Amino acid sequence: MLTKDERQALEANRTFKRTAELRAQPVKGKFDAAHLKEVNRRLFQDLPGLGFDDVTPGQFRPATPAGFDHIKKRQLETVREPSVVAYSPMDKATLKQLDKLLERADPAALSQLDTEAFTKEIGKLYSELDYVHPFNDGNSRTLREFTRQLAEESGYKLDWDRFNTSPDARDMLYIARDLSVNDIAVKQVRQEGTRRDVYFTLDTYGANHELPELLKGAITPSPELAKLREQNRQAVPPPPKRERSRSMDV
Repeated sequence: MLTKDERQALEANRTFKRTAELRAQPVKGKFDAAHLKEVNRRLFQDLPGLGFDDVTPGQFRPATPAGFDHIKKRQLETVREPSVVAYSPMDKATLKQLDKLLERADPAALSQLDTEAFTKEIGKLYSELDYVHPFNDGNSRTLREFTRQLAEESGYKLDWDRFNTSPDARDMLYIARDLSVNDIAVKQVRQEGTRRDVYFTLDTYGANHELPELLKGAITPSPELAKLREQNRQAVPPPPKRERSRSMDV
């Protein structure tokens, strides 16, 4: 039986290797639910054979029983107090919501947005997908790779790795993410105790950035997109000069 630390180390080692493979050979898909499942399957495919019997790569989690909430309690590295994050019930309505959300994961449409608008949209999309929280395990790693590939195919670089350089940087990302998710969840939770915990977490972290704001420093246009935009800018003729009115000449 693996200890908790041994389990975490083994999982990190295997998923790190699979992440590298995924970046070298991305999923070929349409950024729909099947694409999302395949990212999760490829990242965590090794774990069931290593004693992680509770891990089900590529499968959505079951619906939360009626009247209950799907929540996670977090203990961050640099924060003493634990926090609570609430997620969707993953019922039939949620599955329809997920399909609707993924319609926005369209590289052709996203590539037409300027950097500021793209950053806001990808941050919002990530937050809403994270609220759905479709998998039992590995949602964050799955969504980071999914949105990184989506950004790349839209002409942008999304540098999630910059948030993995220190405990402070990691917690900054986790707080921003959880704030954005809880902002959605607080209107949807079923249990009063969950609602109190979510409000407490929102109050505790309320002075921090939410995810779309935090990502402003992590997203840049690709050199190809930047060059194309500069060419388009130069191709637009300047507006004609307006002649001075004769009545103004003295």
